[in-house]
Amino acid sequence: MATEFDRILSEILSAAGLGDEFRQALPAPRSEREPAVSAPQDVGYAGDRYEAVYVISVAARLASMHPNTLRKYDREGLVSPSRSEGRQRLYSDTDVQRLQIVRTLADRYGINLSGVRLVMDLVRLVTGVVNLLENSEELKGKATAEVAARELRRMLASLGAQT
Repeated sequence: MATEFDRILSEILSAAGLGDEFRQALPAPRSEREPAVSAPQDVGYAGDRYEAVYVISVAARLASMHPNTLRKYDREGLVSPSRSEGRQRLYSDTDVQRLQIVRTLADRYGINLSGVRLVMDLVRLVTGVVNLLENSEELKGKATAEVAARELRRMLASLGAQT
């Protein structure tokens, strides 16, 4: 069971954006977000891992969920699908993976949606701090920044994150 938990946690960390600069920063509060415009359904974003884009009915089938559940997770901020010019939700492979992880955490481990959001947000925040420590011009060569980044990477690695 511990191995399965480690695998699930590794998937969470990966889905939360580790190593993925496209969605590194936390999303702005819903009221401040601008509508996103996505590439057409059969054309992916160049140079990233968000190549496949699915409408809500297809994403729901892939995630074995009802489309209303996907809408709820979007409202809750657990998944942020792109939007077409007509405001239709468009889900990437990573979005579908996030949906499956949210369901696993909620169903199998009994974590409520607020807890799931917290786990994913904390991983993104810690990853952002590590990137800042490692890439900031002001902190380059500073021993304390290097030690802090190394320790945070160790912490993430102990959780199953690919660092």
